[in-house]
Amino acid sequence: MPNPFLYLGVDVGGTFTKTALIDPAGRVLSKEVISSRGFSRKSVLAARLNGAVELLCQRAGRRRKDLVAAGVGVPGPVDFGRGLVLSLTNIRGWTRFALARFLSKRLGMPVFVENDANCMALAENRRGAARGFAHALCVTLGTGVGGGLILGGKIYRGPFFLGGEVGHIPVCDTGPACSCGGKGCLERFVGNAALAARARRIFKKRISLEEVSARARQGERRARRFWQETGRLTGRALAGVVNTCNPEVIVVGGGVAQAGPVLLKALARAVRRHAMRPIKRHIKVRRAILGNDAGMIGAALLAKEQAEA
Repeated sequence: MPNPFLYLGVDVGGTFTKTALIDPAGRVLSKEVISSRGFSRKSVLAARLNGAVELLCQRAGRRRKDLVAAGVGVPGPVDFGRGLVLSLTNIRGWTRFALARFLSKRLGMPVFVENDANCMALAENRRGAARGFAHALCVTLGTGVGGGLILGGKIYRGPFFLGGEVGHIPVCDTGPACSCGGKGCLERFVGNAALAARARRIFKKRISLEEVSARARQGERRARRFWQETGRLTGRALAGVVNTCNPEVIVVGGGVAQAGPVLLKALARAVRRHAMRPIKRHIKVRRAILGNDAGMIGAALLAKEQAEA
């Protein structure tokens, strides 16, 4: 007999939003991708999510009243206690937006809002590559560089809700300006745009990162060096987090992680080279295993844990 309790997981992106119906064990029962276009109008957001809930329940053969709570991950800082989105670059009108209260009224259930990288970290900790570890650093390498810290089995948010923002570790005093207000942040060197620009310089033509990865797998020297340098730079920055927060495991996900072992091995070597001696013998570096579902699963598991608290 299926567990009667279900949870809605929502992973909001600037272009698309992923939704899923999740059981208490973190298994995806059904999922649907909806457009984020027009989300600056709050009524559009509510209508699309309500439509997605109906579709998800229909596909899973479940009833809407089985839903206990919803979790929503967003790509920006969140005041978790108040369910407040503090800012969001890709969607206008969400600055200091009380998203949890707004959606709770319109979906008819408790709603909990969290930063998307924190949702990914929670999912990998509860169901993925960081399962069994009380202290984990989870990193997403893609358009930007996101990070989430699990310390003592709980998400570490910090007093200003910016815990785990590894993409904004400064790696170069004279580097390019960053949207965060700093200069030379890690994200400006290993985010998708920076990597694509570096690939064009190296290969003397416009080339996708997927093609660079394919060439690296085929053993092409330039492609392998490209990803090794990316791994070294990322690993040096993450070693600072390792020395400060002492996680047991680093989990690396996101589109850039599709480069595979050539990237991850270089990253792991750099972490161990720069980590303090007692730590480097124990720190583990693993590739994320939940893929594109991690944000939805983490958001739903967050809702489950909060509803049960």
